[in-house]
Amino acid sequence: MASRDAEVDPEPHGPAPVDWQRLYEQTLERAEAAEARVEELKWAEVAARTEAGTYRGLFRTARRKRLEAVAREQEAHRLAQGASALQAEVRRLHKLLDAAGVESGRYSVTGLRREIVRLRREAPRAEAQARRIRKLHKDNWQLRADRAALRRLLYDALRDYDETRRLGDQAERVRALTYETGDLRYALRRSAAVQEKLKVRLVRAADTARSLSPAAQDADLRRALRRSRRHKAAMTRLSKENARLRRSVARLRRRTGTQETEIARLRASRAVLSKVLYGRRSEMRARPGSGRPRGQVRGAPGHGRTPRPALEERVEEHQPPAAARVCGGCGKPYVAVGAERSALLEIEVQAHRRVIRRGRWRRTCGCAAAPVEVTAPPVPRLFANTPYGTSVWSRVLYERYACLRPVHRISAWLGDQGLPVAAGTLADSVPRFVPLFEPLGAAILAHQNEAALRHADETTWRVQALRAEGRSARAWLWTSVGDDTTYFHIDPSRSAAAALKLFGEVRSGTVLVCDRYSVYKRLARLLGGMVILQFCWAHMRRDFIQCAAGQVDLAGWCEAWLERIAAVYRLNAARLAHHEPAVEQQNDAFVAAQDALAAALDGLFAAAERELAGLPEEAREGKALRSLANHREGLTVFLERPRTPMDNNLAERALRGPVIGRRLSFGSDSVTGAQLAALMYSVVGTLNRNGIDVPRWLDAWLAACAHHGGRPPDDLAPWLPWSMDDARRRELTAPG
Repeated sequence: MASRDAEVDPEPHGPAPVDWQRLYEQTLERAEAAEARVEELKWAEVAARTEAGTYRGLFRTARRKRLEAVAREQEAHRLAQGASALQAEVRRLHKLLDAAGVESGRYSVTGLRREIVRLRREAPRAEAQARRIRKLHKDNWQLRADRAALRRLLYDALRDYDETRRLGDQAERVRALTYETGDLRYALRRSAAVQEKLKVRLVRAADTARSLSPAAQDADLRRALRRSRRHKAAMTRLSKENARLRRSVARLRRRTGTQETEIARLRASRAVLSKVLYGRRSEMRARPGSGRPRGQVRGAPGHGRTPRPALEERVEEHQPPAAARVCGGCGKPYVAVGAERSALLEIEVQAHRRVIRRGRWRRTCGCAAAPVEVTAPPVPRLFANTPYGTSVWSRVLYERYACLRPVHRISAWLGDQGLPVAAGTLADSVPRFVPLFEPLGAAILAHQNEAALRHADETTWRVQALRAEGRSARAWLWTSVGDDTTYFHIDPSRSAAAALKLFGEVRSGTVLVCDRYSVYKRLARLLGGMVILQFCWAHMRRDFIQCAAGQVDLAGWCEAWLERIAAVYRLNAARLAHHEPAVEQQNDAFVAAQDALAAALDGLFAAAERELAGLPEEAREGKALRSLANHREGLTVFLERPRTPMDNNLAERALRGPVIGRRLSFGSDSVTGAQLAALMYSVVGTLNRNGIDVPRWLDAWLAACAHHGGRPPDDLAPWLPWSMDDARRRELTAPG
């Protein structure tokens, strides 16, 4: 049960408290779903990374081709400028020749011849250039196809990014993006070097182009200009796409940071909440081992088989076949010389009909004073007008309240044994049992009121009949545990009035181990100091765990306080090892352990005061520290009373069985059903604490009620564990 520190007394119909157990289960389910989703998306991320690597390769290829196209465009542009300058130079030279009186026709023929020879020599190079141009044209179309494929791949990648953005742990992805940025920067540096090489090639190509005809150069330049315009438009689109991808990466990085924080909070919540409910002796922390291996140790004496002297024996005789008892050679018979004895344990559970024949006897004399006819007395019945004997009812009560089975499963189980009984018949019998067990419940509570040490706790219950009154079906199952008794009470209220029904008649000086719920504090005030409250350290410990739930920065602080509390548990265990209850003056070892425990408690509360002094009012850890400091008196009662335990685990363990029964049967349908449930849980819990066999006790109790006319016996002493004699206890104790 979660801790409760409210100082204000709740009203009987106040708001319902937070169900920490349910909150933990919901948080645990969300955390497990998140971890499953993280695992699933991790594999999706691996696939996405593989595809992204392919996309990066395609992107690098497309970028390289784009850079080559840009270089060719620049080369063509320079060639066009060079061709224009060459034409102007040719015209100037013609003018100079004409002015010098040189025959331009003869010069032209000679120059053309020389040009033809040169062109023939340059023909292979021109053909190679043409092939490169055709390849460039083909690459241009391939670049378009690659760009379309890249766009489709980029769209698919964006869809993958949208799917993986809900991934909790994105740290690896951020590092991968960082490495990719480094690769891109390295690729840019390499592209700059390639650009320099292309410049050198363009200079060489310009020198070659000067020797070509102007018409061919003009046509090539126009085609190159058109290609360059198309490449420029493609570069613009790719630049926009790159900018959009960079913005997407930035958004993903921001989302990754948020998700990392949320996942850390959920993991911390799950870790601390799991430690609250499922930790192994979490209050004690580490326990020293005994050094003995588990299981049977070779060479060590075993405990042997369990003796069962009370079991009924059914002897079976098994003889060899008649043919085997005759000698096969001479035909003489064998003679019996004894028997080999062995035993098997069997269980036989089967319903049967008990037919009762009561003989009738008529007088043969004429005496008027004698009755005319006599007959045997009728067999006692627990309930009139019912065909079921006490063994059926005791088995139903045992299955319902000791084995915690719901009514419909008990009905099915009886049907499997050959005794079909409707579930409605079992449910309708509830009001008949309440008068039979009310005296036992009152006797248990009266005996418990004499105890010097009691444990108290409460949990929710359901009474469906309360809905008919226009209110919630929620009720409360209260428990009080003594040295040899367990008492339960179901009440619609969680107020001090309900607590008074269990603890209103305690003797003066009784120590009540409980949590810090304000009702117990008010109970102590109403009883005028007759009750001394020892607050539960396990609940105090859970406060620190709840404070650090979902707070990664408080994990170390929480562990330090848990270790302080565990140290107090260890010191108290060491003190109890030297305690002798029957001796008033304890030995020196106990006194030393007592001093060490007191010093540890003083240091713990002093540390709480120091931390509180340095914390702001709204600090998250302040609530647990203030509760620790404010409840110091109630948390240290066990220091002067060694028999008082530090925690309320005994009451919480007593509630475990009824809580399982509540979950299986959804509580009680009626107020009477809730009353019987509390009575039966009290009886069963008390019998179990004293080692009494519950089925055997129920059989005997219901048979006694049947012989008493369907009412409980007047003398309860033979039925109560603390008042029955030794012979009676041996009779009702489970064998073995």
